[in-house]
Amino acid sequence: MRLAVLALTISCLSLSSYTQAFESTPSKSTSVESLEIELSNKETEYDAFVTFLNNLNSQVGNERNHLGDLRAQGKKLHKLRQEALLSMNEQYEAMVDNPEQDIAQAQNNYRKSILNQKQNKDAIKSSVENLSIAKAEFAQANIDLFTLANAREGLVERIRLARVKRLRKEFEQQDELEVRQVVTCDNQETFNKCITRANRLAKQKASKIFLDKLFNAATESKLINRNKNDSAAQVRLVKHKVNSGEFSGQGNYGTSVTVDLQASLPNNEPCTLLNLSARYCGQQEGLPATSVVDVDANSAQSEGLNDDTLLYELTIRSDQYDDEVFIDGVSYGSTKLSVMLSAGHHDISVTKPGYSDYQESIRLSKNMLIKAELVKAALNFANGEKVQDILPGDELGPELIGVPTGRFQMGDLKGSGLSNEKPARNEQILKGFAIGQTQITVGDFKHFVKESNYVTEAESDNGCAAFVDGQPKYNSVLNWRNPGFGQTDEHPVVCISEKDSNAYLTWLSNRTERKYRLPSEIEWEYVARAGSADNYWWGNDIGNGKANCAYCGSKWSNRSTAPVKSFRANKLGLFDTVGNVWELTQGQHIVARGGAWNFAPKLARTSVRLEISADFRSNYLGFRALREN
Repeated sequence: MRLAVLALTISCLSLSSYTQAFESTPSKSTSVESLEIELSNKETEYDAFVTFLNNLNSQVGNERNHLGDLRAQGKKLHKLRQEALLSMNEQYEAMVDNPEQDIAQAQNNYRKSILNQKQNKDAIKSSVENLSIAKAEFAQANIDLFTLANAREGLVERIRLARVKRLRKEFEQQDELEVRQVVTCDNQETFNKCITRANRLAKQKASKIFLDKLFNAATESKLINRNKNDSAAQVRLVKHKVNSGEFSGQGNYGTSVTVDLQASLPNNEPCTLLNLSARYCGQQEGLPATSVVDVDANSAQSEGLNDDTLLYELTIRSDQYDDEVFIDGVSYGSTKLSVMLSAGHHDISVTKPGYSDYQESIRLSKNMLIKAELVKAALNFANGEKVQDILPGDELGPELIGVPTGRFQMGDLKGSGLSNEKPARNEQILKGFAIGQTQITVGDFKHFVKESNYVTEAESDNGCAAFVDGQPKYNSVLNWRNPGFGQTDEHPVVCISEKDSNAYLTWLSNRTERKYRLPSEIEWEYVARAGSADNYWWGNDIGNGKANCAYCGSKWSNRSTAPVKSFRANKLGLFDTVGNVWELTQGQHIVARGGAWNFAPKLARTSVRLEISADFRSNYLGFRALREN
């Protein structure tokens, strides 16, 4: 009876604790916040009921096992009864020959076996009943769980509808903005055309400010900003008034314009911005989407094309640095560029000297992002060409200098070098590349760590080495953030091992979709010499104050690293190829090149090679990035 009582207790708990949740009417809450609270409570209910159902399922399994044990025991008791009966019959037969034979024990054994078998059959009957009750309760609980899950999913649907409604309301705003715009009048442009252009740019500026304000003020601004570039969020110019305008003596015209603006999210745009199915934008809360018509976006928006009062945001990015963007023949400066344009057709052109123009004609009917890829006119990087890749989020990658192919003499060319600099030999660069104008800075590496959560070997192991009594000694408190001296984001990053540098370069390659790596020794010496056969790219004498090395006459000598670009660049436009920090190169062995702030001038010669172990890191060791062509 123990199991029967337990099953009945579970049944009572199910009915008293959970049934009311399924029979209650839906709440009247409509705000996202209140619905999310309801959903959280419903999740708690659901999780508790799942636990309850699992316990009930365990009871069903236990009862099934118990019944199996009773049936197995019944077979044994049946066999024991047969054996007791056989023994008693044998005793009766013996009593016929011997009336004094005592058969009482055999009779008692038989009676006991009959009683045991009867008790077993009663227990089996009770267990069958208990199992039937538990199964029925488990089946009902499964139905209750499904009902509870349905209530939970209903809340999820209502929350999505409420989010759409909330976002529509947040964008159905009207505002009045006063903006000032200054333009430089073109020599071939009439005064009237210059005034018209200034007023048009002022209206575009006001609409951009207004749209950005709405996106940033929205409750789910972080999410919708990620989808902003491909949305059809609209800004309509209701009216505008020119407050003032005047020309300056330098050919500039300044205008002040007050603009009345109205924003909206047409059609399915809330769903696009919120990453929701379009069905949530075609129905009212609580009603099925039975009459939703899926209208073609182009035909639905065609009425607004070529409407000067309806503006969308056009964002233009380029894979090159220092380009120029023209929209409908008017220069808008360099990328990244975001501008509000009227709906309709526009001609886009992105140009840069040495590259083929990127041109595209667009039909603007929603916010749009253009990624312009400029193709170089030549296959190789031009000598001294500046290259800078753009990372996601419009962050700028390291500044690079283009290096053409060429031949040079490598190694000790003056006869006074160390043994590993000899013999001098002729080398050739067969493929152009771009290399960092400076060593990778603390700011560059900080961006990588912030985005990837990377932990350097110095931080995870026993720190970073620094010179103590003329020897590199590891100090557990030293790392790239704290190298033992003051530094800013413009100083070269140090306390970096080969593994750390390659982790950064792999990340940079993935973020830019370009191939970045450490330079080889041949590539490094080629750009460090910059055509010179002397000890340093400027001559054979270190001079005074020309580089950051020990006893080299700068304010950082023997004290710390110097900010990059503190000294004159070589003929290729590269900074600090002499001194500041040793630079890692790739090859069969890990070799650092270039000298450092605490090493003697002779060890900063272009041909000097410092061989180190792969995991070595110190506060005088950094690296420079190379990008393959």
